[in-house]
Amino acid sequence: MSQFLAYPGFSLARAARSTKVLLTAFNLVVAVAIAVGIAMYQVRTRLTPSGTAEYYGAAGGEGPSALELLDATHPHLFSSAFLLFVLGHLFALTQVSAPVKTWLAVLGFTAVVVDAAGPWIVRFLWPGFATVHALNVLLLAGVVIVYVAVPLRELWFVKPAPPAPPAPRSPPF
Repeated sequence: MSQFLAYPGFSLARAARSTKVLLTAFNLVVAVAIAVGIAMYQVRTRLTPSGTAEYYGAAGGEGPSALELLDATHPHLFSSAFLLFVLGHLFALTQVSAPVKTWLAVLGFTAVVVDAAGPWIVRFLWPGFATVHALNVLLLAGVVIVYVAVPLRELWFVKPAPPAPPAPRSPPF
């Protein structure tokens, strides 16, 4: 997608219909996956700090072993980073200001790291981190929702601006 950033005046609103359908389908499936992930987390933890601490077996209770946490952390880091990378590229094509794009990228990837570290911290170091972990799940979901919703809005509901005229060319000598 970043090749589109090289085209002056490119906008999602002026994208080809096939591109709009492809990006919409991707974003809608991601939205469903995020909803399922939140539902799964809610079932496991009730989306509360106490439920999170209980699920991860804080203070020596029953919870996942270090090997089980490794088995979950490794693919989760890859998939979360990849998802944010792709969604971030789509979001980069929107009319949102560069500082907001940068801020959301930093926020999103920080939330991914905290999300991966959270179960380890709650399980083995500090059960009180369950509050941070539960709030971080909501933060990460919020970033993904913005990454999905803004491009969808620009794809289908923003009237395309006329293309910018080509820049004048200098003589070759």
